[in-house]
Amino acid sequence: IAQALQLRSMEALPRVPAYASSIVSLWLLAAISAAAAAGSGFTAAQLGGVMLPLLPTVAWTAGLTAAGVAVLFLFRFAGFREAPVLRELLPVSGPERSLFVALSATAGICEEIVFRGFLIHALTLATGSVTLALLLSSCVFGVVHAYQSPLGAVRAALLGALLALPLVFHGSIVPAILAHTLIDILSGLWLARWLLR
Repeated sequence: IAQALQLRSMEALPRVPAYASSIVSLWLLAAISAAAAAGSGFTAAQLGGVMLPLLPTVAWTAGLTAAGVAVLFLFRFAGFREAPVLRELLPVSGPERSLFVALSATAGICEEIVFRGFLIHALTLATGSVTLALLLSSCVFGVVHAYQSPLGAVRAALLGALLALPLVFHGSIVPAILAHTLIDILSGLWLARWLLR
């Protein structure tokens, strides 16, 4: 929330430093979560580090990607306008686009490890309820995206809940990692022109 307020007060956002600092911050957050998981005795399988067969992985990835893009367009068709800060963060040049792809992959890996893998397992143990853990982790995921505006945070929470489905049903975050990465790349590089109209 503090970051969202700070970003809104800036007149121009330096995209490359913003991408680079986000990449470093996300890997640091994932490392802290991994250390907490290891210290708590969580196994990789408990955190969603389970490989599904190829066909279910592809099916879940495609379904989640399509559902994620549909959520973006539903919010747009319902009249939601992206926050100016989000417009400023979209890549413009070739080097920015390349770094944005790296940021998208980082977000896909790190945010799924933290918010779906680690947080859902930890909250399930704390609350005794997978459903409550999924809701709480999705809300936290939404708050982390508060820089997109309050409604943008709600949209992120909904996307977070969708991305948790393969973990809940199959114990794997792999399809969510792939779909999250694809949703970010698609929305940042190709869909932005329609979403920002």
